Amino acid sequence: MLGMDIAALLAKSHDVLTLNHAACDITEEAAIVRLFQQWKPNLAVNCAAFADVDGCERDPERAFAVNARGAGNMARAAGKVGARLFHISTDYVFDGSKRAPYQETDATNPINVYGQSKLEGEKEVLETERHGAKTLVIRTSWLYGLHGTNFIEKILRSAQSKPELEVVADQRGCPTWTKQLAQKIAELIETDATGILHVAGSGECTRYEFAQAIVGRLTNPVKVVPIDSSKAHRPARRPPYSVLDCRRLVQLGLEGLPHWREALEQYFQVRETVVVNAE
Repeated sequence: MLGMDIAALLAKSHDVLTLNHAACDITEEAAIVRLFQQWKPNLAVNCAAFADVDGCERDPERAFAVNARGAGNMARAAGKVGARLFHISTDYVFDGSKRAPYQETDATNPINVYGQSKLEGEKEVLETERHGAKTLVIRTSWLYGLHGTNFIEKILRSAQSKPELEVVADQRGCPTWTKQLAQKIAELIETDATGILHVAGSGECTRYEFAQAIVGRLTNPVKVVPIDSSKAHRPARRPPYSVLDCRRLVQLGLEGLPHWREALEQYFQVRETVVVNAE
């Protein structure tokens, strides 16, 4: 989702090389080094990830190969040609025990394999700064967009076949539209930001509240029933609270992302246009 939005946006003003998994397996370090040596980019944006949270729990070896070592491969290859690297990370590096938005300097303590592998990836990326690399780790959360499976589309599909939906009400975070995140990443190119930066939708909500807002747009809304995470029977635990504090973004002179409700409204407007055009 994010990679396609970033590529489409940056292609308007930059020469962009877009690579899918078949063309660029980030777990193959030698191949990544050759790629960077061939193209010598000014900037690389690493959107590649094994982002199936439950899948990571079932296959930790793959999770760490992609999310940790793969991220390190990208950072080291970028550093060798003097390219800047933007690496996309996650709110799941936190355990959710806090009850105020997480800042970049807060202690990390992931409670699932996905978060653990992404945190290790952050460390590998940031380690290259000691050797002169220019890197920025961008943590974001609860992504949705037009180009992939996400919470919104799952809720809409379920609403077509079920009289009511059970959605967890004890997980709170920041829904983030990939198109708006892509725009902010484009703006960050014009800054000299390094280190770790939180970029997520403004405001906060539970999964249950998010689902209510989604089905509320339907002609015949289905009932949404709040449940505890324990009743969802998912292989991986989720942090109960993973709201990100994005004040550093403002300190860099950039505006924060819109409130999640405003973003959701805009998303549906664009989504409806795409559906109509497709038909």
